Amino acid sequence: MNIEEMVPELFEELHEKRIYYCQRCLNHGLRIKRKNHKLDCIYRNCSCSDCQMVDRRRELNSKLMQIDGAVSTPSGLAKGKERRPNCQRCAQHNVQNRLKGHKRACPFRECPCAKCQVVVERQKLMADQIKLRRRQKKQKIDLSNRLLEANVAGAPSSPTDGEQDHPQQSSSAGLHEEHPPLPAPFNVGGSQLNYGQLLSLMAPCALVDPMTTLNAILALSRGIASP
Repeated sequence: MNIEEMVPELFEELHEKRIYYCQRCLNHGLRIKRKNHKLDCIYRNCSCSDCQMVDRRRELNSKLMQIDGAVSTPSGLAKGKERRPNCQRCAQHNVQNRLKGHKRACPFRECPCAKCQVVVERQKLMADQIKLRRRQKKQKIDLSNRLLEANVAGAPSSPTDGEQDHPQQSSSAGLHEEHPPLPAPFNVGGSQLNYGQLLSLMAPCALVDPMTTLNAILALSRGIASP
């Protein structure tokens, strides 16, 4: 797996054209295109450890080109759009081998020559840069999550419509609840018998005999009606 596949945010393809970004600015959280940017880069003279890795990697690339030069690519492969990386150790010895699945079988895996040592150092620098980019990406995601959690925690919790209306409805119902009106008293011979008295006399649970109750009512009526 090459660096473009491991850290896609370093590179971007737009209309079949790869766009490169300033590595120094990426170290400090900025995403600026590298083209025509070198003289205007605000981190051009930055001496932090991350920017020192960028300088060292450029020195190693320049050194490799000075030692042996770039390996010429056949014209048939140059026309293709697909990038097919080759083993850099083999390339330093004028041998072309596809990088994919070649690491353990590389004949120059333990080669101690100066060119292969430069390749090893450059690979270590690239690995450190990949770790840096991943750490920056993780920090950015963590910061976004913390801000989101803070916004959610600080927002006032509003009760739902049902929770707001239900207590008011129940309280208003309790205040405005009215008991049914009692019937008007009965007129018996010019006197009024209370409705409650009649119910007490005619209640089924009363211990008084019904005939006794009826006789009492009739006697009361006759007594009231007589002059």
